[in-house]
Amino acid sequence: MAFRLATLGRCNLEDEAGNVVNVPAQSLLLAAYLLDVGKPVRRRDAANLLWPGNPDAASTNLRSTLRRFSQATLEASSPVMLIDTTHISVDRQVLSGDFDITGTPVERLKALCDAVAMQFLPGFGEGKAGLDVWIRDVRLRILGDLRAQFLDMINLQQRHPDAHSDLKRAAILLLEADPDDHDIRALLSSGLSTRPLEPATVPATPMSFAETVQPVAQTFAQTLSGHPRIALLPPAAATGTNPDGRIADALIEDLTIGLCSSRTVSVVAPYTSARIQASKDKAAVLERHKVVYALDSRRNDTHLFMQLIFTPTEEIIWAGRFELSPIAVASHRIDIAAVIQRELTVQIGSHQNARADFSKRPEAYFLYLKGLQSLSNINLPSVRRARKYFKEALEHGNDFSEAFAGLSRTLSVEWLLTARGDDQLLIDAERLADRAIAVNEESSNGYKELGVSRLFMGKIDDSLAALSQAETLSPQYADVLCSYADTLNHNSDPASSIIKIKQAIDLNPISPDIYYWTAASASYFLNQFDQSLGYINQMSNKRPAARLAAACYGMLGDVDKARVYRARVFEDNPSFDLDRWLAVIPHKEMWQTEMYRDGLKKAGF
Repeated sequence: MAFRLATLGRCNLEDEAGNVVNVPAQSLLLAAYLLDVGKPVRRRDAANLLWPGNPDAASTNLRSTLRRFSQATLEASSPVMLIDTTHISVDRQVLSGDFDITGTPVERLKALCDAVAMQFLPGFGEGKAGLDVWIRDVRLRILGDLRAQFLDMINLQQRHPDAHSDLKRAAILLLEADPDDHDIRALLSSGLSTRPLEPATVPATPMSFAETVQPVAQTFAQTLSGHPRIALLPPAAATGTNPDGRIADALIEDLTIGLCSSRTVSVVAPYTSARIQASKDKAAVLERHKVVYALDSRRNDTHLFMQLIFTPTEEIIWAGRFELSPIAVASHRIDIAAVIQRELTVQIGSHQNARADFSKRPEAYFLYLKGLQSLSNINLPSVRRARKYFKEALEHGNDFSEAFAGLSRTLSVEWLLTARGDDQLLIDAERLADRAIAVNEESSNGYKELGVSRLFMGKIDDSLAALSQAETLSPQYADVLCSYADTLNHNSDPASSIIKIKQAIDLNPISPDIYYWTAASASYFLNQFDQSLGYINQMSNKRPAARLAAACYGMLGDVDKARVYRARVFEDNPSFDLDRWLAVIPHKEMWQTEMYRDGLKKAGF
């Protein structure tokens, strides 16, 4: 029996039937290394490669690993690993690897595209140890092989017409790895037309370990500063939609090629974008791939819907809808893609200041993202955790506008959750929002948080003015519309509030709890108590809205359910005092305060 070592997109040892053989992970890495170097390696060097820093422990670990590997591969016709007292090697008659790519030119191009897209030994190679450097070295060699194969085949397109789509795919993968590869960009923008091109920029020999460290270390800085990354996520189909999405997919492909040809952004390769779209936690995967912009899309049988999202703040900065009938798209696909590309370029350009805020301090950027993720949960531990992240982000520079806005938000939310009327929280929140605006006068987040803090301070007109400015700066920023809706409600205009919050929910359909809480509050003051409870029931954590739910059940005369929610209020805030709370909740007109008091009194407060 022979075995196959799978290293592209996974790390497995497979038997002839394709079954995964259970062996230690470190033995797989060692086997891949031995296949790559193609000669025996001293046991001491192998142990140090896998477990650097402690020679005695490394030697023990190696013996144990080799024993377990040998026991798991006893069915082989001969030993997979050849082991003596000083050296280790592999028997290539018994073990083969998938990263040694051969075949016809077309087969080799396709296989190299797959190898780059799936990545050699994913999940490894991020550190500074010798093993990590070797893994990055192999990835760079595969990338260099792809570039060389791509350039070799450019002048042979007429002899290999079936390779055209793979050539486009290869160009996108190469530009994802190096957005400054002007030769590849020029070929892609010219439709991969044939022209002589010297492949002199391809290394004649593989880079050494030391030579690979610096370019890999610089990748993130280049990505954020020179070329912000955009992921064009393939369109998800609505339930019941015709599964044939070739028209929409072709439109996304043309758009991908158009953006790769430009110098506006660095485009994430389609294979990676498809994995992002399929992931359960897209935000985390976008962060891991350093994506600054995501073009999310979905389709039904007649239309393609697109949203361009600035991922650090989850702000929707552009949205569009396009008819998908064959007549509308098939014959004008490239023209439509050009229109979309132009719109994206304009939007990204107008968003340059916000992007620059993150590109010059990537460490702060990730701390800021962690703060935003913590704020997605409306409870005190999450809010205080977010505050810690925002403060740590500001340690990388005191001119980080969005971190100041985030800090301001944590204070306003804490004021709301504790219901103690702590004026100092709001004073500090207003000061931090002002600081965010002073750092960046175009910070919609700064104006949004200024509006929120001033609302709770009772400065309703000032709050409306700040939120109006925030909406002007970012008219499709759903969080701004949510805060604006809340202030409209406190301005004794719940009818306008419900319109505004529905706009926010439409822009951000997987809505945070605060959206539903705001909609529930507006519905309450429109005497739509069942609708208010419906919004509360859509919250993943209903406890922050327990006061409002109790008031709704009180107005509906359901005393038992009202008192269940009343009990939750006192569980979370034993010192809650109705009169003190109503005294600090700002309402433009007294009828709102009295209507809220009436509901809470009927609930047993």
